[in-house]
Amino acid sequence: MRKTVEMVCRLVFALALLMPVIGFTRPITALASPGESQQQSTVAAPDDPRYFAETGFRVADDRFWDYFNKRGGLRTFGYPISRKFTLLGYEVQFFQRRIMQLQPNGSVGLLNVLDQGIMPYASMNFATFPAPDSNVLRLVPAVGSANYYGDVLNFVTNNSPDSWQTLNVNFGRSYWDTVRFQDAYPDGKGDRNWMTGINFEMWGVPTSAPAVDPNNNDFVYLRFQRGVMHYDKKTGLTQGLLLADYLKSIITGENLPADLDSAAKTSPFYKQYNNATANGLNRPDQLPATNMKDALESDVAGGTSPSPTPSPVATATPTPTPPPATGGGTTTTTGLRYGMQAHMFGQDQPRTLGALQGAGFSWLKQQIRWDTIEGAKGQLNWGSIDELVNNAQAKGVNLLFSIVAAPDWATGNNPVDGPPNNYDDLANFVGAMASRYKGKVQAYEVWNEQNLWYEWGGQGKLNAANYIDMLRRARNAIKASDPNAIVISGALTPTGVNDGVNAIDDVVYLDQMYQAGLKDIVDGVGAHMAGYNNAPDDWVDRNTVNTPGYKGHPSFYFRRIDQLHDVMAKYGDNKQLWITEFEWGSVDWLPDSLQGYVWTTHLSEQQVADFYVQGIQGIKTQRPWVGAVFVWNLNWRIFDDPHKREQAIFGILNPDWTPRLIYSALRDMPK
Repeated sequence: MRKTVEMVCRLVFALALLMPVIGFTRPITALASPGESQQQSTVAAPDDPRYFAETGFRVADDRFWDYFNKRGGLRTFGYPISRKFTLLGYEVQFFQRRIMQLQPNGSVGLLNVLDQGIMPYASMNFATFPAPDSNVLRLVPAVGSANYYGDVLNFVTNNSPDSWQTLNVNFGRSYWDTVRFQDAYPDGKGDRNWMTGINFEMWGVPTSAPAVDPNNNDFVYLRFQRGVMHYDKKTGLTQGLLLADYLKSIITGENLPADLDSAAKTSPFYKQYNNATANGLNRPDQLPATNMKDALESDVAGGTSPSPTPSPVATATPTPTPPPATGGGTTTTTGLRYGMQAHMFGQDQPRTLGALQGAGFSWLKQQIRWDTIEGAKGQLNWGSIDELVNNAQAKGVNLLFSIVAAPDWATGNNPVDGPPNNYDDLANFVGAMASRYKGKVQAYEVWNEQNLWYEWGGQGKLNAANYIDMLRRARNAIKASDPNAIVISGALTPTGVNDGVNAIDDVVYLDQMYQAGLKDIVDGVGAHMAGYNNAPDDWVDRNTVNTPGYKGHPSFYFRRIDQLHDVMAKYGDNKQLWITEFEWGSVDWLPDSLQGYVWTTHLSEQQVADFYVQGIQGIKTQRPWVGAVFVWNLNWRIFDDPHKREQAIFGILNPDWTPRLIYSALRDMPK
């Protein structure tokens, strides 16, 4: 045991020396002078695993590639966004989240991107996170002090809380789980005690206390030497900001947010990149021992690097068309759109999109929280959406964006998610979105489950006429920007409750929407379908599955969609119904906090798989008026626990990306 502790201590000590606890140290050993020609990446073959079409760059150096794979890959670093080049005497390569650098001894380390001499800012793209806190920094153990090794690890633990002000921010868990044992030691031949030092290597020490974003109370940040963790209360996710992307924007001056542009004007990195000069720099005297020639040019011969987050989406890619089904499915012939909902932000998007297409599905639904994009009025942060649109374009996947959650400035700081006070604010937002992604996002769903109080601003506020007023303005703005975009009304949820305060029955609410003018506004009508623990052919008078409860009311059954269509027919509307959430679920057990989903414990995975297939076949053969089906959901189990979060109950991929029976059945069914 003592030997193991000493090994960990040596690693942590070495890292502390290579990447100082406080401050940026300029290297004294120049590996290439500014005038020297640097080795460039070779043109990447389409099947080259080191080349990432999402950004157009390749991991050329063997040492960088080995480090990338053994430190978590895309999950830890994001995509490469530069070639290898010389920066201040180090050979480096930029990735979205981190910057790798070769040390004089040939090992790979990480640049302290947030150091004073590089990017010391506390506001980027109008996200405001804490600056270095002197009260925290003075408590950092001094390198070389007695008991330094244990003290510095205790310092990290004590200052990276998982729970903070009643929120499960998971800063500590995210820190120590950044690199996993199987990443670092893919052959399994390693010492698990080394993982402490490896994750210290990724982040360094905390340099602030947790802090709420003053412009968005749902965001909490914690600053470290080599990154900023971001907790989003709405999704429960904790992940690192894409800091190296922002440094690249400072260097190029392209897609540089106004607040960062203002803060960085005196930086030696500010708008330096100029590939027409001998060393790629506008002011080489400010960046000695640096050669950026060709550093930010695509690794594709004759090509231009597609812009990663936070750059805008490329404009030359054609509109995607549904690809043939693969993996056991058959090509779509009915006209029914096959889709799945996924959570894509911060995830391995190409792999997720590949899983979607591997099941023979060609549409993806992503919920877009307006409050995360426009934290202050008129200040739009498109970066995360740009990344998704680029990746979907590259894969030929069609997109449905479901817009929800007005920001605080638009609601008067209403603590309950809901619409804006001024519906024109939403119209302005979706109009700007449709303009930016014209021809690249195929459909928009305006709001979600507006017949529930917690989606419409609070108890007693439900009102279909008000929703239709908002929908009409949003629809007009979308169509003005992209006439070909499909606009779907916000999907109603089958509540079984109709008290007018907490919920309005979905059939009743849909009728109210038609009374207020729905028929002449949208291209399709949104609905959600939850079959609970009942088979697709069951009904209030027919129960073929021996499961307890959830019987007797139409809202518990798949066939509820027929009643919604009856309302459409009543008003002479022959539009299609889009089922934007289509769900059954199976889980082995649930804690008390999730007993509202106890019905998912009543069905086996095989039963759920069968019900999905039977339901979709029933749509194909009996319900031509259904235009789209979006399975809820594809990937939530990849990053979350079904015993802790409701969304993960319904994920149809296992945490290791292997298919559940549900996924396999959907993949193999005739389409």
